[in-house]
Amino acid sequence: MFQGKTDKDWEFYGKSDPYFGVVTWDKFKRDNLDRSGKQDFFQTGEAYMAATLNNVEKYFCPDFHPNNALDFGCGVGRLAIPLAAISTSVTGVDVSVSMLKEGQANCRELGIDNINFVQGDDTLSNVSGPFDFIHSFIVFQHIPTPRGERILQQLLNLLGEDGIGVLHFTYFHDSNRWESFKYQAYKQFPFLWSLKNRLKGLSPRPLMQMNLYNLNTIFHMLQDHGCHHLMVRFTHHSQRTGGAIIYFQKKQLPMF
Repeated sequence: MFQGKTDKDWEFYGKSDPYFGVVTWDKFKRDNLDRSGKQDFFQTGEAYMAATLNNVEKYFCPDFHPNNALDFGCGVGRLAIPLAAISTSVTGVDVSVSMLKEGQANCRELGIDNINFVQGDDTLSNVSGPFDFIHSFIVFQHIPTPRGERILQQLLNLLGEDGIGVLHFTYFHDSNRWESFKYQAYKQFPFLWSLKNRLKGLSPRPLMQMNLYNLNTIFHMLQDHGCHHLMVRFTHHSQRTGGAIIYFQKKQLPMF
């Protein structure tokens, strides 16, 4: 199941601070978020999805309009909503019930009726494919790597032939030994993280894990599933953490 410590953490954010839980900018914290700020939040999603779909059309499929799309880790709908504008149907998957409820409320407010919000687990047992587009951004990094790899396996199984995927993974973090030790201690012993916040006078919040993935493993999984047409765009999430957005198509290419 898509169960465990991090799942409870994300339900905490879904209930207490859903927009900040998706994009950790102070302006999106519940106490700071007004109507203008909420519009800005969704505009970041529109800009990201426009750039993503532009790359898909440029390198894979001109005039791309998926029939059945999946956004994994959809949260409150930041990316699923602009994806719905060019898709017949979108399935938004998230572990947090509260996030899903907020996403549904946003769709009702905007008059969007082609997104189906589904709670996720490790086997994606509530999700029915095949999909011609699967997508995930700034999500896998928050899932412990072994679980994330199991979920990736299921996503690739759900991708139909000639289907296109755009998935994001963090894969390196340049930190000194003391920083690495502290992070692992906070991750292993959550009470230390709570104590740190309390001593600083901060409200209690679960640690947002930043997990790294081995790109050799990811590429091996893509190859095993027949995803032989791909490209990579690198990302930076801080001065120290790097990631990769992998665009790929489940398509057999001629061997040379």
